[in-house]
Amino acid sequence: MHDIWKIREYYSIVVCRMVSIISIFFGFVLLMLAEWRYVRFSQKNQGKNKPEHHVPPLPGHTALQVPGYVLIVLGMCSALLHSEQNMKLPEYMRTVCLVLALTGGGFLVWTVFLEIPLGAKKSKVPRGHAYARGSYGKCRHPGFWWFLIFTLGIALWKSDFYAFLLFFFENALNLLLILLQDQYTFPIQFVDYREYAEKVPFLVPHFRKQHR
Repeated sequence: MHDIWKIREYYSIVVCRMVSIISIFFGFVLLMLAEWRYVRFSQKNQGKNKPEHHVPPLPGHTALQVPGYVLIVLGMCSALLHSEQNMKLPEYMRTVCLVLALTGGGFLVWTVFLEIPLGAKKSKVPRGHAYARGSYGKCRHPGFWWFLIFTLGIALWKSDFYAFLLFFFENALNLLLILLQDQYTFPIQFVDYREYAEKVPFLVPHFRKQHR
């Protein structure tokens, strides 16, 4: 009976891990597909839009993004269901790692979903222009670092080999996503993105006076 229970537990862990990997992978695929559709849409309508105007939002863009974010969150939650601690961290260290993850997650939500709309409204940034204040005045993709801190905190908190594999996997996918955005989507979405990119670094933050 004990052996049967161990076998069931083993397969339960395997299934959760497979679900988490597949869910996170297809979540990022949906986000990349949304960016690709935006680029294709802009190319087809290039003659209809004046160069000085940004391309309007693509119908159905959010319909791909929302399921993408949901799949990524579900994948992470699935990965948290089972944990085999290979490294025995002291309880206070696990608490520090959990605080690190929560801090990274909180700033990730702020940076990706709230900072630009609220900051652009406060600074009266025209629609279709890049927001170059706050954390976006330090580097063009600050959300990358908060996502990395968030996932690193989770990996350290769980302290198992699979958690670290998942950490590298999801951050590699996130890097591919922001490369796609930086090279193709954002230059179309924001009319002054090329000028913004010349002043603000891609990932490595600078702490000089911010550009207006």
